[in-house]
Amino acid sequence: MTYYFISDLHVDFYAPMTRTVAMLRKHFEIFFERNFLPADACCIAGDIANDYFTYVEFLKFIAEKYSTVYVCLGNHDIITDYKGRFGFDRDFTTSESKIKYFLAEAEKIPNIQLLEKRIADDVAGCMGMCDFKYKHTPTASEITNKILWTTRWFDGRHWKYMQNDTGKLWQHYDRVFRELTAQRPKIMMSHFLPLEFEMAERYKHDPYSNFFYFHGAKYLENLDDGSIWQAGHTHTAIKREYTDVLGKKHLLLCNPVGYPDENPYAEHGLKREDFLVKVE
Repeated sequence: MTYYFISDLHVDFYAPMTRTVAMLRKHFEIFFERNFLPADACCIAGDIANDYFTYVEFLKFIAEKYSTVYVCLGNHDIITDYKGRFGFDRDFTTSESKIKYFLAEAEKIPNIQLLEKRIADDVAGCMGMCDFKYKHTPTASEITNKILWTTRWFDGRHWKYMQNDTGKLWQHYDRVFRELTAQRPKIMMSHFLPLEFEMAERYKHDPYSNFFYFHGAKYLENLDDGSIWQAGHTHTAIKREYTDVLGKKHLLLCNPVGYPDENPYAEHGLKREDFLVKVE
């Protein structure tokens, strides 16, 4: 069975600001032809759209292209108070209420599996979170990382998720990662990246890099040899094999579309065909 892995669509940066479904679908078709490939199934690792209306309409559209589409949430998908030039504000009072809305809408759409803390067909998924433990300098600390996230970072300013309590957020997703990987799915999806994907040199001393990653070795060790972990969030395409301490090999995939002015494939010389993978 073939899977196409992709993330960080940010469709609302490519489609017009409209509630006219026919016009949206026209732009979705162009977007699809430029960025997707035919496969039996598709895995989308978060950040479909800031705007809830575009998000749901895209799910309806993409469901017609594959036998099954597996989706996990991204940090942009669950914002509550952002009013960008592409968005329609529904005034979700919390990120939890927006997540609940997306889950309910996804259940109405054939072929869509929106995975947040669950497994379907040996594919597990959740948005994930950063663990605040990465140190961009020797003097950095977990406490200062959390303060920076809360006061300066996009998520801390535009989420209303678990009261934006940094401790609760990571404890929640640490538990979710442990529970999902303990079930040994063939494919694990998250929006946030395990540090085992590796960080580009130019980002290693940037304090904001902390907010994309978590230490994922212990979760990868739960998975079987030959498993796949797909992530997103960074707008740099990544495909690499990771060997855990037990000697098991895992394929790590990140295939972001990114924003219109970006070229995610440039750094590592990858192309979209590299993310069309046969899974036994």
